[in-house]
Amino acid sequence: MKKIMSFLLLTLSVSLSTNLYAADDKHHGGKDLHDKKCTKCHGSSVYTRDERMVKTMSALESQVENCMKGAAKAEWTQPETTSVVDFLNDRYYKF
Repeated sequence: MKKIMSFLLLTLSVSLSTNLYAADDKHHGGKDLHDKKCTKCHGSSVYTRDERMVKTMSALESQVENCMKGAAKAEWTQPETTSVVDFLNDRYYKF
């Protein structure tokens, strides 16, 4: 019985840790890209200020694309851009 309980506990631990790593990896690339490009021009206060300009998911997507072409000069693929948008949405906007 003790071996069965140990096995079940181990299985549960592995399962939970795998889910946690998957959640961390979901936007890992987006966070890294954001930190390398976006924070050169501004901090997170643009995302958290009371009168922020971005009010919808489509506006967030447009803003990221505008920044890529402008000051950030980011040459991201579409999946990378989506990862940054998803990171910002999950971290700050929550649309």
